[in-house]
Amino acid sequence: MPPRKRHVAILIPFRHTNRGVFVFLQKRATDAKRLPGYFGFWGGGIESGETPEEALQREMREELGLNLGVLRYEFFRRYEFPASVKYVSLMPVDDTFEPNITILEGDSGKFFDERAVMKERKLIQEDKQVLRDVFHRLTRAEMSSTSSQRSRLRHAA
Repeated sequence: MPPRKRHVAILIPFRHTNRGVFVFLQKRATDAKRLPGYFGFWGGGIESGETPEEALQREMREELGLNLGVLRYEFFRRYEFPASVKYVSLMPVDDTFEPNITILEGDSGKFFDERAVMKERKLIQEDKQVLRDVFHRLTRAEMSSTSSQRSRLRHAA
């Protein structure tokens, strides 16, 4: 019988700027159990009896001191990899995000654009695959929003 896959709930905070889309990733501690010193997602294992959403809320309290009950986030997609199943959610943030969080797990957090993500050597390929999809979705949404704003401006003129 194959080993049981690890089920994880993940949150990817992101922001749109005039320079593009950026995602906020965790820099794992050098003594972390999994992938020490690597960049990765905020979140963690789903415990027995928990739903992915319950696990996500618990993990965000534990890792960032966030109460997701009062914040806007949405489920993005479920990914199945050889050793894990990842339930990925996205959360739009603004410039006030970093000063208002407390990093309780890992060394730090850092915003990355798509190019920096793909060049980062300390980011596993599975995570790059997820982030490629996330950037595709967020870039499409940004282009659609810009196009619709231009359309409204043309019609108002």
